[in-house]
Amino acid sequence: QRLDNFNGGDDRVWNQRYFANDQFSASTGPVFLNIGGEGPASHAWMTEGHWVTMAQQTKAMLFQIEHRFYGDSHPTHDASIENLSFLSSEQALADIANFITNITATYKLHGRKWIVFGGSYSGALSVWARFKYPHLISGAISASAPLQPLMNFYQYQEVVQTSLTTLGSPTCAKNVLTASDAITTLLKSESGCKILSSHFKLCSPLSESVNDQFWFQESVANNIQEVVQYNRDNNEFEGGKGRFNITHICKIMDDESLGGPLERYAELNTQTLKEMNITCLDSSFKKFISDTKSTSWDKATGMRQWTYQTCAEFGWFQTTDSKNQPFHGFPLKLSLEICEEVFGIGAEQLNRGIQRSLENYGGVAIAGLVTNVTLYNGKIDPWSAVSYPTLTSVGIRSIVVPDTAHCAIMYPASPHDSQYLKQARLEVERELKAWLGL
Repeated sequence: QRLDNFNGGDDRVWNQRYFANDQFSASTGPVFLNIGGEGPASHAWMTEGHWVTMAQQTKAMLFQIEHRFYGDSHPTHDASIENLSFLSSEQALADIANFITNITATYKLHGRKWIVFGGSYSGALSVWARFKYPHLISGAISASAPLQPLMNFYQYQEVVQTSLTTLGSPTCAKNVLTASDAITTLLKSESGCKILSSHFKLCSPLSESVNDQFWFQESVANNIQEVVQYNRDNNEFEGGKGRFNITHICKIMDDESLGGPLERYAELNTQTLKEMNITCLDSSFKKFISDTKSTSWDKATGMRQWTYQTCAEFGWFQTTDSKNQPFHGFPLKLSLEICEEVFGIGAEQLNRGIQRSLENYGGVAIAGLVTNVTLYNGKIDPWSAVSYPTLTSVGIRSIVVPDTAHCAIMYPASPHDSQYLKQARLEVERELKAWLGL
């Protein structure tokens, strides 16, 4: 790939990692391209997942590409701020177009229709790629795609609260809020900080630093946010353990035998650490900043790059700036300080980046402008708030599943799948076959 797809005078190139599987391929079948997102590409996806099922049905050739600056796809010698200027969704989309053109020639795939796939950020890339390159891409199958860039994504926590109440219990989110209130009170004193450091098994004692305290509150809230986002996703084939879910969280938060809501919140943290095989919770803001500033590839394994993209293009900062959610302590100003401290990107520059993304892709308005696209959303998923969770017969074929979470439709089928999810997969298969004339 070219380092800069938009500068004809820059002839620097780099090698992009990709995977191929021709197990089901026939000359009359389509070509499926799974677009990489904000992490390493995984060979596990080359033989598992709903897209593999559809490849069997349609005799498709399978490819997966890794996003520039993630995994082993390193366009530059490090991830310095100067080099990260070549990391953007626009560059990634141009990489996709170039990949399709070159692979079509290399593998002699002329005349075969390309269908792109993606979930979460790469789900958005799949929609945008179909929108931008309809002459190369015949359709896009997207899951949980965040299509609406915005700075303060407080709606994320609102969906977390609704999901805890809907799938957990009527008292679950209230108990989390009570625990959050207790933390806020304890943070006001040195003795309270000592209690929290002990209860939540922190790697280093809580300091009086406001940002340390903000980061601690976000770290413990993340124990719940992550579980809600991926609730019951069938991800064991790629290393997920699949044990924790909303029911499990709420069972802990409603268990009075464990003590008050604060003690239950601490017990949830203890069980999460045990599940992850970690002895203590690292909630040091200073350490997070130091780690995120690291530019060598052995240290910049993904968090630095994705933080840069959110600071430069999208926002999506999951804050506690709404009253209709159960957490405290990580306002928008914390995320803005991270952008400024790590990358020198201030709020004004971020606003310009968000505006540019809206100009490029149209936000959720793209739904009525692009054809041959399916977009799955699970209503349990907090990211659905910036996707397009509305049924429509124009443009994007929106498929909303009430009892599933982030990207659930992409995973292999499971006996535990709901009827809604099973039906959603069948709908996607029907749409795909219609595009292909099957």
